[in-house]
Amino acid sequence: MPRAALVLTLGVAAALIALALAATAPFHSPSLAERTMCPEGTALQIQQYRASWHTPGETGISIACVDSQGAVQPSDESEKGGFLLLFGMYFLPSLAGLLIASSLVAHLRRRSTAR
Repeated sequence: MPRAALVLTLGVAAALIALALAATAPFHSPSLAERTMCPEGTALQIQQYRASWHTPGETGISIACVDSQGAVQPSDESEKGGFLLLFGMYFLPSLAGLLIASSLVAHLRRRSTAR
């Protein structure tokens, strides 16, 4: 595979990994998601709910930033900026890891064919 195609493939894979991690950050890294997505003085709140359109046993999840009185803060640009920050934080290590792994695999292949 040509080097440019390999780098592009790894970049797309890293972007998909970063997108999945950023989208699920409130569940696996709630404090990080709160610091990056919620305005100052608010806290991240995750609630599970059941709506009339859900099938039996199915529930939904609501994620919001709430203030000390429990009022939900309106969505603003800080959430979008926080999501982009999380994406970047996950993209760079994902890309680096994939590049290192692909370099190791290429090195091991060259080494095994040289014998």
